[in-house]
Amino acid sequence: MRLLLLLCTLDRLLLAYDQNDLFEKEVRPVLAKNCFACHSSSPLGNLAMTSSEALRKGGNSGPAVTPGKPDESLLIQAVSHTHARLKMPPSGKLSDAEISALRKWIEEGAVWPDSAVRQMAKPGGVYRITPEQRAFWSFQPVKKPSVPSVKNAGWVKSPVDAFLLKQMEAKGIRPTTPAPKHALLRRVYFDLVGVPPTAGETDAFERDRSPIALQTVVDELLSSPRYGERWGRHWLDVARYTDDKLNIVADEPYANSFRFRDWVVKAFTDDMPYDRFVKAQLAADLLPEQDREPLLAGLGFYGMSAQYQEDRPDVTGKAFLGLTVGCAQCHDHKFDPIPTKDYYSWLGVFTSTRLKEHPLAAPPIVEDFQKKEKEIAYLQKELDRFRQMQSRQLAEILMTRIHTYIPAAWKVMGPRKATVADTAKSGGLDEGALQRWVDYFKRNDHEGDYLAGWRKLIAEGGDLEAAQRLGQEFEATVTAVHQEIRGIEEKNLATLDGNPALAKVALAPYPRGKYVFWVDLFGDSLTGVTNRKGARVLQYSGDDLDRFLEGDWKQHSAELCAKLVAKKKELPAKYPFVHIVEDLDKPKDMKVHIRGNAENPGEEAPRGFLSILSPETPTPFRKGSGRLELAEAIVDPRNPLTARVMVNRIWTWHFGVGIVRTPSNFGQLGDRPSHPELLDYLAARFVESGWSVKAMHREIVLSSAYALSTDPVGANTKIDAENRLLWRANIRRLDVEALRDSVLAVAGTLDPAIGGPPTPINDDKNRRRTLYSFVSRRKLDATLAAFDFPSANDSSEQRLLTNTPIQRLYLLNSDFMMNQAEQFAERVKTNAGEEPAAQVRETFRTALGRHPSADEVRWGREFLESGEPLSRLAQALLSSNEFLYVQ
Repeated sequence: MRLLLLLCTLDRLLLAYDQNDLFEKEVRPVLAKNCFACHSSSPLGNLAMTSSEALRKGGNSGPAVTPGKPDESLLIQAVSHTHARLKMPPSGKLSDAEISALRKWIEEGAVWPDSAVRQMAKPGGVYRITPEQRAFWSFQPVKKPSVPSVKNAGWVKSPVDAFLLKQMEAKGIRPTTPAPKHALLRRVYFDLVGVPPTAGETDAFERDRSPIALQTVVDELLSSPRYGERWGRHWLDVARYTDDKLNIVADEPYANSFRFRDWVVKAFTDDMPYDRFVKAQLAADLLPEQDREPLLAGLGFYGMSAQYQEDRPDVTGKAFLGLTVGCAQCHDHKFDPIPTKDYYSWLGVFTSTRLKEHPLAAPPIVEDFQKKEKEIAYLQKELDRFRQMQSRQLAEILMTRIHTYIPAAWKVMGPRKATVADTAKSGGLDEGALQRWVDYFKRNDHEGDYLAGWRKLIAEGGDLEAAQRLGQEFEATVTAVHQEIRGIEEKNLATLDGNPALAKVALAPYPRGKYVFWVDLFGDSLTGVTNRKGARVLQYSGDDLDRFLEGDWKQHSAELCAKLVAKKKELPAKYPFVHIVEDLDKPKDMKVHIRGNAENPGEEAPRGFLSILSPETPTPFRKGSGRLELAEAIVDPRNPLTARVMVNRIWTWHFGVGIVRTPSNFGQLGDRPSHPELLDYLAARFVESGWSVKAMHREIVLSSAYALSTDPVGANTKIDAENRLLWRANIRRLDVEALRDSVLAVAGTLDPAIGGPPTPINDDKNRRRTLYSFVSRRKLDATLAAFDFPSANDSSEQRLLTNTPIQRLYLLNSDFMMNQAEQFAERVKTNAGEEPAAQVRETFRTALGRHPSADEVRWGREFLESGEPLSRLAQALLSSNEFLYVQ
């Protein structure tokens, strides 16, 4: 019962952490940016958005939020612009990502942490870190403990074992039996290179009785380029690597994203010291010149950020320090000693940088390409400017002919039912222009009452004379609205230095119905507002515009188009480059955004390191943006977090669960270490080894604990059902990369090519490791998503693996699995011949790394002799739990 209560408590804590993290990282910034200015201290409409209680109470229109029911919540209806009257915020509809975050928050109960969490000590209004906060375990210096003495010293192969066994013996637990050799080899292969051993490699290992047999295998795997592919992918999860930008409208791939991925892979393959690995990703361009060039690709860590600068402090804190710095964006961190000022001191570092493409080609090649590119850009700008001017003039000309097009549209849509072509020809009208009016009148998404007269004309069967009167009235209305809105725009642009974005804000209070009516007719204004469907009635562009031009105007447009086409043909393929960041010429500090609102600045936040990791007041950064100083502070051996966080990640990726079970959160809401002395021992050894990740592998993988079987022990289970003391190995399901790569490897079709541009995973010809498949930030591939691949929009600390019907259906029905099963079957026939029993043995050995039992041979032989194809047996094994899980 006590264990059940403990598990329930843990579930509640983890749920609370997830909800708080969602609110602080995704919801509060949206509210701060779009809502707090009008709905906090002096709430408009009596709606205060300062707590969950205030939102449930609501304002003049009723409750704004109904927890658990986003569709019934006025907040969602307003920001989605689905409410008949409420359209918020005034500046325009929120993005799909922002609305999705609000919906998820409400679905999960609309938890607002402020109401339940204590405030940090702030005597006199100044943030003060208390001694109790500094005494928290993860902020204490790493001290290498002595290796403990244990009773069962014969079991100890590594200091790792001594630390683990000490706690087991204290609880009266004995480790389970060692894993069978074939299972241990399979485990090591998947952990270090991500594919299973061949049957020959398994046989050789089982025959090798040398005491260093496992060490020999480990050294071979660590020296393989496959090791870098496996462990590079782990880090890419943390770095939220992707091959495209976050664009919800259209695909927008990065041209050279793969160069960061390949750099990470090579860094692990070469065992780049972790401190150098970290510094390269933060500040490679600021390192000594002789070290710089091979490391620049590492700046893709920031050079391909999700979307906003605000992403960077958050991912930096989580990835390297295990701290949720992003939670201090709108207020002082509610759990950890991270004031808002610290967040903006870090944000100042990153806002003092800009994105840049660093060429990997010779300067003459780059200069030639950029020269041609500038010529193309100039011609395109000239063509766009000319067409925009002609388009506006044409729209205003066609506006004066509305009185002729309205009666023509009536002839098409009214009782006469004439064709557009015949009507346009008989009336001397442009057929395409008439078709636009007909299409516009057919739409059912108009706003306002501007088409009330037209609807009445059609409904009552008015005659041609009535249609002509309506045309004149409608033309007068359009002209008046056009003059009014153009006047507002021109006045705003003149006042606001011609800035369309500011003009958009100035137009926000304008009646939406009237403005949408104008946009439907004249197209996007200078402010760029509207994404409404359908062509604008009076706005023309491109070839559609050119057909209205004549004489010199038409010739000028044609000449510009011809020059543009010719210049584009001359443009060679772009030179290779890496996505990096560089410092601005004049870096500057930021001011704190009170409640996360950029328009409500507070005190200045000098660029510097986190207060909790600094002896006293953080020393301001003075070298450029401060990125190099930030990197040096992170990898300073005196920093208590960096080494601990990374060795815990390595441990997690080996055992399936970390010494700290929240690898990216070593704060108050994170897990407490199950073996604090072991964590500090490994952290100290990590630094002593020169920050060698491969040294950590050897320390862990060559231990007795790592080589344990997954066999349960009843007495142990009663004491430690969660296996937190690691008295047995954890059964782990293969992630999607290891699963797909293993299927290809067993089928004999795996392409060993390393590096290069990504390929869609569903490409029928794609037989490369899954690492090299296209990873989308916009829309994750369905296969990757089905097997729990993480979102590339956020740093992922570990895979949360599931077991779902969709996965099983993929294994049974997908073209990929069936094709690979057929290839596997052909491979078996080549190696084993046509005798059924031999084929069964070869299928088991190749797929599962073991010999089948007598019953399995008999069952398989009977299956094949019944007429079933060998590919069915092959697919059954590839879909079996024994193949999908590592024992």
